[in-house]
Amino acid sequence: MASLSEILNSKAEMKQQRTESRRAEREQLSQMRDGALMAITTNPDLYARFLVLQADNIGLSAGNIALALSQMVEPTKIGTTDFWHKQGRYVMDEEMSKGAAVFVPPRNQNFRGYLMGSYYDVSQTTGRPMKEPEPLAEGSERLNAAFAALLDTAPVGFIENTGLNVPVRYNERECILEINTEYSTGQVFAALATEISFARLHDRGMNRDYDRGAFQLNAESVGFMVCRRFGVDCPLPDAAGVQQFYNYYAPDERGKSLDFMRQTARNMGDTVERGIQPRQQEHTASRGSNNRQYGRR
Repeated sequence: MASLSEILNSKAEMKQQRTESRRAEREQLSQMRDGALMAITTNPDLYARFLVLQADNIGLSAGNIALALSQMVEPTKIGTTDFWHKQGRYVMDEEMSKGAAVFVPPRNQNFRGYLMGSYYDVSQTTGRPMKEPEPLAEGSERLNAAFAALLDTAPVGFIENTGLNVPVRYNERECILEINTEYSTGQVFAALATEISFARLHDRGMNRDYDRGAFQLNAESVGFMVCRRFGVDCPLPDAAGVQQFYNYYAPDERGKSLDFMRQTARNMGDTVERGIQPRQQEHTASRGSNNRQYGRR
């Protein structure tokens, strides 16, 4: 019969083995994530697929989107079992072992760091039909409200300039957004989402590394994600220069850069979301007037 000392030693050894096994699994998943991020930021086609998936899952980190993209065939809407339960859907039994390994926050808020978990695509679930968001239609009050709300996210002032040959342009010399109201509201909305991103990156001239050409992919990616969230037509950015843009970035820096874009798009989109809520539409006439300069050119 084993002594108490032997039992304690055995339990301690088993616990140590489990800890080392989990550490090895986490390191392996981290390496997989880094590899996926490197692939996304060197391959234009893969970057485009990443951008679409990120836009459709704006609340998920860029690192986890990269992991899902590297493990799933054609992911669309993805999430944990808890996420799907909140949608009134459940992962099918035969799919439970086929999820994509990702990092998830612990349920215990006192626990620091992230745990390993799984994402499942909507095609792996069953239950209540998914409610598709209503696109912002041209000529609708919702699109007008969305445009007004989007203006609230601009870090600089704006003026009307019907002489522009584009819907919107960020004038970096004067740190102002020029808006051509001769274009359709949808066209202006799409262009504004991108140009606001340029303005944020410029940071009123505080960003000494700012160059419009160098930051074009970044700004257009943010604009695309905002527009896709609301069903506004916006082309995918030309990602031909993605490898050059991220050439000197380490994997973790690439992840941070992609996540910065995601968070920017999410914050802008959340503001628009609040702006088009029915209870707020009555206030759209006054949106964008506070702390803004407005003129005509």
